[in-house]
Amino acid sequence: MKTIEVYAHRGYSAVAPENTMAAFRRAADVQAEGLEFDVHRTKDRQLVVIHDETVQRTTGASGKVRELTLDELRRLDAGSWFSDDFRGEKIPTLEKVLRLAADTGMKVNIELKNNKFRYPGMEQDVMERVDRFGLIGKAVLSSFNHYSLREVKERYPEVDTAILYMASLYEPWNYAKAVGVSSIHSYWPTMEKGMVEACRKEGLPVRAFTVNRVRVMRRMIEWGVDALISDQVERLQQELKG
Repeated sequence: MKTIEVYAHRGYSAVAPENTMAAFRRAADVQAEGLEFDVHRTKDRQLVVIHDETVQRTTGASGKVRELTLDELRRLDAGSWFSDDFRGEKIPTLEKVLRLAADTGMKVNIELKNNKFRYPGMEQDVMERVDRFGLIGKAVLSSFNHYSLREVKERYPEVDTAILYMASLYEPWNYAKAVGVSSIHSYWPTMEKGMVEACRKEGLPVRAFTVNRVRVMRRMIEWGVDALISDQVERLQQELKG
C-alpha cells in the first residue's frame, strides 16, 4: 500500500497548545513525519510561529503580531488557554522550530500567513532560514497567497511549494501548473476521488487538511492522498496501520 505521511497540524495540537514547542515536541515524540505550522513577521521583522494575525485567541493579550516586537511577544503566555499544565509556553521563533525539525529529521510544512498582510520580503526571509538549517529538501511552503508561492518557486525552484485553498477549485491540477507550484493542499470537504486521481496523473502530490474525523481519514486513505494534515496524530497513525 502507498505510504501516506502524517503532518501534525500546528504540532500535535490535540494534546498541547497549537504552534508551541510543547506541541511540536509531542509530534516528534510520536514520530509524525512532519510538522505543519504558520509564520508571521513581527514589528522588528522577526519570524514567529503563530496562526492568527492577532495574539488574542491564544494568549489573551491584544494586538496584531505585526505591531508587536519579538520581546513583547515573548512576554505572553501561549499555553494556559489550553490547560494550566502548559502555563508559560511561549510563541516560538521560526528558528526554534526549524532547529527541532533538523535535530529530529522531521519534515516541515511552513504556511506563509501573508494573505491578509503582505509582509514584503517574507519569502526570502523564510527560505534563508530553511536553507540555514539544511531543510530545503524537507520543506514544503504553502500559502493562500499564490503570488507569494510563485515568488518562492522562481527564487528557489528546488523547494516544494503548495497552493492552499478551501473552494471547489476547477481542475486544481491545471491551476497549480499555471501558478508553477509542485503540490496541492486541499481542504478535505472540497475534494473528490477523481480530483486526487487527476493530480496523481499530473505528478502533483495532494495533501489534505485538516483531517480529524475517522471516517474522513479512511476516505482519504482509500483515495491515496500523499499526506494528511491532522490534529489527531496518533488516531491517524492507527488508521494508517489498519
